[in-house]
Amino acid sequence: MSHNGDNSRRLLVIRHGERCDFTFNQQGINWMKRAFDVSGKYRPFDLNLPRNIPRRKDGYEKFASDSPLTEMGYLQSKLTGRALRDHNVKIDYIYCSSALRCVQTAVGIVKGMDGRSLQLNIEPGLFEWTQWCRNGIPSWMRPDELENIGYPINTSYTPFVRVEDLKLKESLDEYYDRSYALIRKILKRHSQGTVLIVAHAASLDTITRQLCGGLPRNQDDFFYCIQQTPYLACSQAVEQPNKLWRIASSPIPPLTHASNTSYNSKILAMNYPQMGCDKCEN
Repeated sequence: MSHNGDNSRRLLVIRHGERCDFTFNQQGINWMKRAFDVSGKYRPFDLNLPRNIPRRKDGYEKFASDSPLTEMGYLQSKLTGRALRDHNVKIDYIYCSSALRCVQTAVGIVKGMDGRSLQLNIEPGLFEWTQWCRNGIPSWMRPDELENIGYPINTSYTPFVRVEDLKLKESLDEYYDRSYALIRKILKRHSQGTVLIVAHAASLDTITRQLCGGLPRNQDDFFYCIQQTPYLACSQAVEQPNKLWRIASSPIPPLTHASNTSYNSKILAMNYPQMGCDKCEN
């Protein structure tokens, strides 16, 4: 029984949480240069940077293309997991993209659900559209590395899509087809229960679009769709008695919060032009 007494097979797709690179780089801050010294020692300069960062065998420099979550990103993940638990959504299987931000989001969701028996199946085929990889497919932490730092990883899982199978310059239609072929294989493996996919903004559409009878979107519609997909957005598809799938509303409420930019206390030492009396009277 997966959700409120309904035995229908369900698929949830959730976007990862807030990521370090986008959060700080958008403010003109190169977070890597400020957070790591020349020897690779990590010193967070903002309360929203993770207190500790995983050691990776391929070197800390790889965080530049494989960003971890911010503290807020991990909190978003735990809040989402708690919401799934509070709304009686039982997750039976979890698959996540190989990107660290997706792995950490899945870890936070499991933590929030208190799903101690759940293990993450890390699937490279869930990675985002490779057209966005300007410098090649990122180097990801291996499942055994992630397990060694305490993440609940299924190290015996054999991915449906190998890293070397990812095509660097795939078309948008090819990305949709990759996602559709993959989710069909995943669902074929699990004849009942609820499958959770933790991946990227576009994944909420590319994984469910053709599954539910739609055609791949054109680029304009695709970009509009992902622009409307915030961190930890959740989509749901439900299998009908006739074995066809349809999009359903999310089983949990949305997560909404305002932005909070960096504060520079030096503004208090600045001199501002005084307002004229005529303006003050107005």
